[in-house]
Amino acid sequence: MNIVQLVIDDKPISAPEGTNVFHAAMNNGIYIPGLCYHPKLSQFGGCRLCFVEITERKRTGHRFACAHPVSEGMVVKVNTPRVVRYRKSVMEYLLAHHELSCPTCDKSGECGLQNITYELNLAPGRFRTVRMHYPVIRDNPVLELNRNRCVLCGRCVSTCKEIEGLSAIDFQNRGFKTVVGTAFDRPLECSFCGGCVAVCPTGAWQDRTLGFRGRAWEFTSTPTICPYCSVGCTVVVDTKAGNVRRIVSNDRLGINEGNLCVKGRFGHEFIHSPERLKTPLIRRNGEFSPATWNDALDYVSKRFQEIIQKYGGTSIGGIGSERCTNEDNYLFQKFCRAVLGTNVIDNISNMKSPYLNRLIYQSVVNGIATPFLRELEQANTLFFFGADVTEAHPVIGSMARKAIRLNNANLVIANVRDVQFNSNAKNDVRLFYTLGSQIILINALMKVIIEEGLVDEKKAEAATNHFHELCSALNMVTVSEASQQTGVPEETIRNAARILAKPGRCHIICGKDIEEDPSGEVAVKALLNLCALLNILGNNEDKRASVLFSRSHNNSQGVNDMGVVPEFLPGYLDLNDASHRERVKKIWGRKLPEHVVKEDSVNVIDLMLNGKVKALYVIGENPVMTYPYGKDVREACKKLDFLVVQDAFLTETAQMADVVLPTAIFAEKEGTFTNMGMTVQRLNRALQPAGEARQDWEILCELAKKMGYSFSYLSVKEVLQEIGSLSPIYAGIQYDRLKRKEFRWISSFYDKNPRAPYTFEIIRPPSAAIVKRKDFPYLLLTGASLNHHGSFSRHAKALIAIAPECFVEISRKVAQDAGILNGDTVTIESLQNKIKLKVKVTDRIPEGIVFIPEDYEWVPVNLLRNKIYTPVKIYKETE
Repeated sequence: MNIVQLVIDDKPISAPEGTNVFHAAMNNGIYIPGLCYHPKLSQFGGCRLCFVEITERKRTGHRFACAHPVSEGMVVKVNTPRVVRYRKSVMEYLLAHHELSCPTCDKSGECGLQNITYELNLAPGRFRTVRMHYPVIRDNPVLELNRNRCVLCGRCVSTCKEIEGLSAIDFQNRGFKTVVGTAFDRPLECSFCGGCVAVCPTGAWQDRTLGFRGRAWEFTSTPTICPYCSVGCTVVVDTKAGNVRRIVSNDRLGINEGNLCVKGRFGHEFIHSPERLKTPLIRRNGEFSPATWNDALDYVSKRFQEIIQKYGGTSIGGIGSERCTNEDNYLFQKFCRAVLGTNVIDNISNMKSPYLNRLIYQSVVNGIATPFLRELEQANTLFFFGADVTEAHPVIGSMARKAIRLNNANLVIANVRDVQFNSNAKNDVRLFYTLGSQIILINALMKVIIEEGLVDEKKAEAATNHFHELCSALNMVTVSEASQQTGVPEETIRNAARILAKPGRCHIICGKDIEEDPSGEVAVKALLNLCALLNILGNNEDKRASVLFSRSHNNSQGVNDMGVVPEFLPGYLDLNDASHRERVKKIWGRKLPEHVVKEDSVNVIDLMLNGKVKALYVIGENPVMTYPYGKDVREACKKLDFLVVQDAFLTETAQMADVVLPTAIFAEKEGTFTNMGMTVQRLNRALQPAGEARQDWEILCELAKKMGYSFSYLSVKEVLQEIGSLSPIYAGIQYDRLKRKEFRWISSFYDKNPRAPYTFEIIRPPSAAIVKRKDFPYLLLTGASLNHHGSFSRHAKALIAIAPECFVEISRKVAQDAGILNGDTVTIESLQNKIKLKVKVTDRIPEGIVFIPEDYEWVPVNLLRNKIYTPVKIYKETE
């Protein structure tokens, strides 16, 4: 990219060719007023306030800075008398109509219109007109639109279209009657991301969860990391008088460019929920009673020691948390191994996909990198495989749309359902495959790439292992047969393969539909084969394929990095390797327990069921509702002699516990999270824990001390230092530096380890076909929900108001056959159990499938499931 030299207000600056004058000035600390310009949106040029004087090619004229590109030798003057006079005239016109209600406007103190009025020292204007008196629109729980404050800058319209891909709002009417709103003034139907609030310069759009509870200058702002999904968005927590009043975003902080989803922006009310646990609880005579921390920890210590003496340390299991920090989880697995003497530890993410950590780490070794999430914006091709990005990771959807808008990126989506993803990609291919045929589809894509000569076979032979064997295996595959088996038209398969093979960066996002499928391990191996094949195309400069594995919760990656799994120590060090065990012994000062769970199918819940685990320690997790097989986990918990739960709420699991310990949540703690892109980011404490709640790592240190083992940490900084000394992939991490820059362990890994050549593995679809029953004719699919996610969202009033009920999605054909109408209450019954839900009839679901979101934590969807594809029937109860 060419760099041009220019001068703005006598200051020589450099800027990339194509940059507009407004952006060039802003990047160099030169202020040009403007209300409609925003760096992440396409230029609109509506407010006319960025009027400047420009001299180029020996000619002087006046231009609008947001719409004029820089050029070599350009001279710009920002505040000439004529320019200032023009701006004042524009402001007078704006203020003639604008509602001057600053004392009652939440935007006061951070309003662009207010700031420019002050800077220009404007007196009452010359123009007189009737003020607008539109009614304030409050047709939803989180957003408020006051058109009387709107200056028609167009930012909200562009945000909704370009970032969210929805176009839920637009300019309505013409001339003096032009307003922003919905077509025919219908109630707002959107994702409620709050992007309109974030970019609005005047307070026309407002956050209703704030509710006049503070002004901008009264807040203490603390940047930290969102506690919901694994994208790892930076949020800014605004507090007043020790209470969180709102969550906002900052365009210049974090990986998300100020974009948030509805949960991240509006789902914060759980922080001050009256349901928060504020004191330890001990079950006495079948009922919980409050206890002091000393009494509770003494009791836990005593009971653990009794069980260890009677049955041995391996009779105690532990479940770590996808929502706790890296430091919390590291100390949890250290406590289990060094103090309790057990390796029977796990986390729900690993239980759902017990092979995934091994394959992800191996893919990194083989050079199939996980991309830094910002790199998605530079993608030339995006492939969503079994991923519902709109529901699970909406901010990644925003990044994808930016790549499509700026790079003309191609889009391929493969899913059983017709998942919603709005974009204007020129090449947008949708592969709706039959449930269970995903491996056949991947092999067919590779077959086309090789068959049509899209890959250099000589280069492939030299760069990889077993490429010839792969070709021989794929010779047995025909695209026409694959089309029949997958239900995807042959030409669509070929078109998708050609798009994936195009030059440029190809980023694959693998979703939970693949990762948690019964044949997920084989499917992921096939996907890695495809990614390795794409990496061979071209050279490293014009072709780089990568795969990003969807993780559910904010620290699902970190809990596995920290070794809260039975077979790995922190950093994926093999627990059975004597050198690794010796290394840990030197740092911890205690020998590791010998017992290792070797069977892939055996996890802590299975061991509880067969009586080998007598006690369980759970932190920050609700396995009764989140473990996939609800019947198993409920029976397993009932068999325990002792159950300790450490959480912020009295969850369904905590209700079964003998001791419940109250913990701090994300805004009340310090530490780090690792997102799905292997990026480690730092949390910052915004307020003190509620009541007597403590941070998880502090509880673990105190409990270890009572059991005779000293955890002598004074801060999370010291814990992170130990993590870096033990785990090679976290080596070099520094807590203080994380305040300025995130740490990517995958980059650190490649700095010290060469990439091994990829070895193709011959992948064949499992022989066992999906068995359907006449009495249970449909198959159950579960997935993510945009509006809910775990224990936090169920205690956020705004999210409950937006989406109060879980639902079951069925196709129109299923509804017609069963005599079911949209909105009816039906029973979904499996061989295990049955639940009642309302119906949503949709064209997005194929025949033979019913879909239920699994993130409404109070709805026990896991009671329906078994360990294969779950057959169900659906019917209306007859009165």
